[in-house]
Amino acid sequence: MIDSGKNIASDLLAARRSLRGTPWDGSYLDHFVQILCRLDADRHGFAAGDLTAIEAAWVGGDKAAWSGGFVARLNDGRRVHVDGRAGLTHWGEDSDIDSGLVEGREPHPELGARYGWQQHNWDEELTRGLNEFLAKLAAERPASPSSQ
Repeated sequence: MIDSGKNIASDLLAARRSLRGTPWDGSYLDHFVQILCRLDADRHGFAAGDLTAIEAAWVGGDKAAWSGGFVARLNDGRRVHVDGRAGLTHWGEDSDIDSGLVEGREPHPELGARYGWQQHNWDEELTRGLNEFLAKLAAERPASPSSQ
């Protein structure tokens, strides 16, 4: 679990920079870090620091724009989905994220397809990579006071 302190965005960006040139490096990670930095507890009901694990992830294949998302488990046991889209301005005004709770036994919401975003498939390798990133980030951050 990642501490949900105020410096999560700077910690996410620092962890991303530390992975440049490593086997974990990839442009997909830049976009997912952008999504994580934009999660806001007041607006979305959870923040990046609340993520315990990524259960499934996807990324679109269109080269002009980017879309991707994931289903995650939160530290309080809830399951959530997050979908992001970066348009031609690369995380400018034509970009957004959408999130919500995953209800019951629903394994994977189809929000990307519903909004007309690029076709996507759930990607196990991407899921493993994002979990490795979260584990590395958690290992580099100080433990929250409640976990000590």
